[in-house]
Amino acid sequence: MKGTVLIVEDQPNFREGLKFFIRENMANWTVIGEAETGLEGWEKALALKPDLILMDIHMPVMNGIELAERIHSHGLDTLFIIITGFQDFQYAQSAIRYGAMDFLLKPCSDEDITRILGIASKKLQAKRRDQQTVREHLLRSILLRVQMNQELTSHFLRLFEDSQLWLITITDYCPEGKNYGADDLYVLQYGIYNILQELALAEDAGAKLLILKEDQFILSVSSGLATTCWRDHAELAVSEYLGITIDSTLLGSSTDIDQLVSAYADYDEQRVLPAKLMPLTVDHTGKPHTVEAVKNEIMSLIISGDLPALHDYFEKVGGQAASLQLTDGKILVINHALALHQISEVLGLFAQQGKPAEPPLQAVDPLTSSPELKSWFKAAYQDFENRMDRWKQQANPYVNSIQQAIDYIEEHYLDSELTIKQVAEHIHLNPSYLSTLFKKETGETFTGFVTKLKLQKAQVLLRNTDLKISEICQTVGFDDSTYFSSVFKKHFQVSPSEFRQQH
Repeated sequence: MKGTVLIVEDQPNFREGLKFFIRENMANWTVIGEAETGLEGWEKALALKPDLILMDIHMPVMNGIELAERIHSHGLDTLFIIITGFQDFQYAQSAIRYGAMDFLLKPCSDEDITRILGIASKKLQAKRRDQQTVREHLLRSILLRVQMNQELTSHFLRLFEDSQLWLITITDYCPEGKNYGADDLYVLQYGIYNILQELALAEDAGAKLLILKEDQFILSVSSGLATTCWRDHAELAVSEYLGITIDSTLLGSSTDIDQLVSAYADYDEQRVLPAKLMPLTVDHTGKPHTVEAVKNEIMSLIISGDLPALHDYFEKVGGQAASLQLTDGKILVINHALALHQISEVLGLFAQQGKPAEPPLQAVDPLTSSPELKSWFKAAYQDFENRMDRWKQQANPYVNSIQQAIDYIEEHYLDSELTIKQVAEHIHLNPSYLSTLFKKETGETFTGFVTKLKLQKAQVLLRNTDLKISEICQTVGFDDSTYFSSVFKKHFQVSPSEFRQQH
C-alpha cells in the first residue's frame, strides 16, 4: 500500500519537479495534494490526512516552522520533512523539537530525494505495523471483554473513527478433500488474510483487516464498501484458492461499542466449532478433557480481571502436577501449556515478543522428575503472565507511564534543566519509582536515554548539513565539543567526522 504525500512549497517549479520525480521514480509514494502557503498546507493536511508532508521553511502566511509547530501541537499523525536552504538550516533545526524526521536541503539531487523518501517509507511501514498491533489489541480487549474502560473506548473510537465492523469467521480449517494439518494453520491464516486484504483494499473504502483470533478476522470499512459484492468475491476467492469456507456478519458501527460487544457475544454463543479443531487430552481419571475447557477456565479469570486469582490457579495446577504420577503430571501440564499457547495466539501475545522456541510436548517429554515438571510449568505460566502485563500496557497506551515519560523527554530534551523529577511530576509518579521503572522497561538510565536521543539528533545533522561539529554539538544540547565527540564515538564506534564521511 503506497504512502501518500502532501507537498507544501511556494516555488512552482520546485513543487512540480518534486511531483514529477515522485510519480516517475518512487513506487512507494503517491502525491495526493499540494499547497503554496503554510496555511493552505495546514488546511489540506486536515482534509487529506497524508502519511508524509514535504514542507518548505519559507512560505507566505504561515512558514514551515509555524506549520510544524501546529502539526505537533494538534497531534496530527503524519511524518514531515523540512525543505530548506543551507543559509536557513540553523533556523530550520528548531523543527526537530516539533517532530521533523529529516531535512531536504536545496539544491537537492535525485539521490537526496530518493534517500530521504526511502527512509520515510521505512518509518511509515513501521508506524503502520505498530498501529495494526494497537488496533488488534483494542479489538481483543473490548470484543473478548478482557479489558474495558473509558480510556480504552475513547482510544478505540479515535482509531476506528466512523467505520462499519464486519466479523469474518473461518468455519473449518480442515475441509473435505484437503489434507491440511495443524502445521498448515499459520500458512492458511496468512493466505486468507492476504486474499481478504487485497479484495477489501481494491474497493478503496478505507479498509483495515485485523486478526481477532486464529479463525476470526475483523474488517473495518467505511460506508462506501459495496457489501454484497465484496462478500461474494471474498467467499468465492477463499473457497477457490484454498477450499475453505468463510462466514461474514455485520457487527455494527464502531461508534456503538456496546452493540459491537453484544453482537459478537451473540454470534460466538451460537457458533459451534467442529470437533476436529479441539485437541483432546485425557486427565488422570481417564475422563476426556478438552484444551478448550481449560482455555475457557483461564479466560474467565482473565476477563474477571482477578489476576491474583489467576496466579493462584496456576500455582495450584503446578502443585497438583507435582503430586501426581510423573506421566499424569505431564499430561496435566501439557494440557494447560497448550491452553496458554492458544490464549496467547488469540490475544496476540506473540505478536512482538516471539513464540517459545520449543512446543510444550517436546519440552515436557524429556523431564524426569516431578520437581522438574513443576519448575518448567512455573516458568511457562510466569512467561504468560509477563506477556499479559505487556499486552495490557500496549492495549492501553494511556496507562503506559514509560511511554508518557519518553514522549515528554523527546519534547523537552533540549532543556538543559530537564531532570527525572521534572518528568515524574508531569506524569504524576514518584521520581524514585519512575527511575527504577524506566531502567527496567527501557534497559537504560534516564541520563543515558537523554544522551542517546541527543546523539541520534546529531546524526541527522551530520548526515544532512555542513555545519561544524562544534555547532552541531551546541544544537543538540552538549556544552563541550570534546565531550560530545567522545560520547558519540563510544556510542556509535565512530567519531562524528567519520560518521559524516560514511554518510
